[in-house]
Amino acid sequence: MNVKELREALEEAEGILAAAGAKSRSKDFRSFLDLLNGHDERPVKEFLAELRHRLNGSQTAPPKSSKRVDEQVVIGYVERLRDASINRTSFDHVFAELTKDKSVRKNEADAIAHRYTGGREKWPKKSDALRAIADWFAHEAYQAVKMKQVDKATPV
Repeated sequence: MNVKELREALEEAEGILAAAGAKSRSKDFRSFLDLLNGHDERPVKEFLAELRHRLNGSQTAPPKSSKRVDEQVVIGYVERLRDASINRTSFDHVFAELTKDKSVRKNEADAIAHRYTGGREKWPKKSDALRAIADWFAHEAYQAVKMKQVDKATPV
């Protein structure tokens, strides 16, 4: 649930209280609703954790969402992609699984792309990291075909 959904539900409750004549309670709801402004897309859990942190006056940072990478998932996919080498069928099979796998979040996709391509560490979106993987495969397959043609043309 995001803050927007919470805000909409609380606005409805605030309206009911105001209509029922509970002005004090309605005013309390309105004060709380004002805190929600500008945070519509944030998860409620994250927003409430930050609010709790601010209300407690603690100087430590609010808890952040887990940015850990599942190394087992990353290692497994990188090995399978490398094993596919330049075989299009094998690559397509592994890549299809990779794109559908719910355990592969953006951080895992970034790590897999980085290790497979040897390039940058982060991409703006998960789909960009996946595209980099597909592009790298196409590049490697093209290079392999090109080298075979050179080998054929070169006399022994």
